[in-house]
This record gives sequence, C-alpha cells and structure tokens, in this order.
Amino acid sequence: MEFLGAKFEGDLREVSTKSLAYVGDSVFELFCRMNYSFDNREVVTHVNAKAQAKYFDKIKNVLKEHERDVAFRGRNLKSPRSKDPFYRKATAFESVVGYLFLKGEIERLTFLLKLCFKDQ
Repeated sequence: MEFLGAKFEGDLREVSTKSLAYVGDSVFELFCRMNYSFDNREVVTHVNAKAQAKYFDKIKNVLKEHERDVAFRGRNLKSPRSKDPFYRKATAFESVVGYLFLKGEIERLTFLLKLCFKDQ
C-alpha cells in the first residue's frame, strides 16, 4: 500500500493488533473529517469507543472471514480498558479499518465505512 509517498510492504501477520487499531483509528478520523466535518465537536461524536462499537455492529455481518479474524484479534486485545464492551468492539472496528488500509483494499474499506453511516 502506498500513501503520501510512504509504502507499506510488510507482512500484516507481523503487525501487532495494537498497531492495526492505532492506524485504523487514524484512518477513520481522517475519513470522518474529509467526508462529514472538520468541526472537531462533530468528529468526536463519531471517533469514540461508543460510536465505533455501534459502527462495528453495522458491519460485522458483512465481514469476510479474514476480516472477522482481524476483528476477533482486536476485540481480544488486552489493555486496561478491555473490560469495557464498547472499547472491545471499537478496537475490533479500528483493527479491521487499519488492516484493510494497510493491505491496500481501499474499495472494500470505503464500502464498509460508508455502510457505517448509511441511514443516519
């Protein structure tokens, strides 16, 4: 995947789930800003654990098997907040977004992200 002059050519199986979630959170925030608003108050209504958990619920039934595997890894990531069910789903969502972005599956990623905002 090449983006802004940087090219990711690594093996995604070697990228930590925490890193996938971090990349996914960043990509999702940029998606929200570019498509919906640059108003920070508006963006934070979408880029938070509760909202991202809701978005995960919207896409989970259309995930492909390898995407479900990534989501499962993200959901089970150990952290101080891992007892929070919203945080667990949000991390699953972010992990899938980060995975698809780094894999270069932009059409698939765009489809899933637009599905999050369908009927809103």
